[in-house]
Amino acid sequence: MVAVCLLATSCGPPTRVVGASDPPNVILILTDDLDTRLLEEHLAHYPNLQKLAAEGTTFENAFVSDPLCCPSRATILRGQYAHNHEILSNEPPHGGFEKFRALGHQNSTIATWLDAEGYRTIFVGKYMNGYEGTHVPPGWDEWYAVSGNYMSTDLNENGTINHYDPEQDYLTDVLADRAVDYVGRPGGGSPSFFVPHRPFFMWLGTTVPHAPADPAPRHEDTFADAPLPRGPSFDEADVSDKPDWISDNPSLNPEQIARMEDLYRKRLESMLAVDEMIGRLVDALRESGELENTYLVFTSDNGLHLGQHRLTSGKWTAYEEDIRVPLIVRGPGVPEGRTLGHLVLNNDLAPTFADLGGAETPPFVDGRSLVPLLGDDPPSMEDWRQAFLVEALDESVDVPESVDDGELIPLLTGDTQPPEDQRRASPLDEAPLQNAGRPGLQAVRTQDHLYVEYETGESELYDLREDPYQLDNTYEDAGLDSLWRFEGWLEALRGCEGEECRAAENVGP
Repeated sequence: MVAVCLLATSCGPPTRVVGASDPPNVILILTDDLDTRLLEEHLAHYPNLQKLAAEGTTFENAFVSDPLCCPSRATILRGQYAHNHEILSNEPPHGGFEKFRALGHQNSTIATWLDAEGYRTIFVGKYMNGYEGTHVPPGWDEWYAVSGNYMSTDLNENGTINHYDPEQDYLTDVLADRAVDYVGRPGGGSPSFFVPHRPFFMWLGTTVPHAPADPAPRHEDTFADAPLPRGPSFDEADVSDKPDWISDNPSLNPEQIARMEDLYRKRLESMLAVDEMIGRLVDALRESGELENTYLVFTSDNGLHLGQHRLTSGKWTAYEEDIRVPLIVRGPGVPEGRTLGHLVLNNDLAPTFADLGGAETPPFVDGRSLVPLLGDDPPSMEDWRQAFLVEALDESVDVPESVDDGELIPLLTGDTQPPEDQRRASPLDEAPLQNAGRPGLQAVRTQDHLYVEYETGESELYDLREDPYQLDNTYEDAGLDSLWRFEGWLEALRGCEGEECRAAENVGP
């Protein structure tokens, strides 16, 4: 037991704050479907994000363990793998907000843990797929959540539904207004003679750059000439070694590529308002005197593929484009301009926030606190997580040759179809779909390998040192010793719980 605890870095009491003298504020900025590559290739176009990275630590090996919106958000709220919180899709019966609520999960989240420690908690933006109405989950003191499907511009503002016309009030700007207002008013970010100072935790979740990724009017056509990235895996030339759900796909056609390029440009444009939001938030924190006592954590709920491996637009695979996400942390004692290569997960966010706020985490938490990585002397990569589990439910679906925008985006992204009167034009409408039919999968991702098992009995194995674009599936040629190692590691992780997960991640089977 002692050996296991030494390896599982989140054992024992909270390690508390890295560099804050008072209980710190914590702000999570969670984008929707932001892949790491988009940010890496265009960081110079987002000066506030670039400054955030320069003033903090960037985790270049940050991942999600289930690359789909609702499962990932449940993981962020509770620090669990999807097989433990049981939110496996975006809608019933396998997922969605109502299942999360029915399971009682909202009664124990990072919000309730920090609220019990005296933190003020505020939620702004997208919560979980399927959330609508005036319900406010336990643990949140202030609530400004998107109510409705992924294209909704209605907000439940502390129990009252307010509609915002996207032609006049761009949603990212509205969310920025709520966040900045909270930080700036008495009892918000700054102390007041009348209101005792208390630290706060804020979840600020954007709905972009998720498709259709409509940009703010002021940013339209800013990236009109940006080319769609076409790396080695784009429209992969030879997919004969891939599982059937990919190898059966024809090469991408010009119409598909043109529509993906249009979506890519809109994603770039929609992120400009997010960058401005971050600048406004930092300015408000500075004016309130709270900036140097606040941890800002920027990340995404999952990545996105656009043309890689002959797939059009989507997520929910174990490939790098879908599971790797940006992660930047700025705050007290966090080294500036540093990049770390440790494997970190969305599973780790809730225990990290709890640790920073001095809250105990329940035994069900699978993730580990990242606080040891935020100081000047982080543990070596050898003394950290060596592997993690990727899991995704079967997403098989029958797709016609051509579908309208109200049908296509949900099929591409796993999101619920909006009502007829809430559909809008999409850069993807009527594009043939090549994403459907991916069978359920479980995978183990190490520092240098990805091993995937599908429900069909097919498998994939990639050596990421030699093949970072995952072009050459070496499963058929791998030796028995190698296969036994990865199969055993996957077996140790697939049903793990709590401390058992952390130990399996560190030492394998």
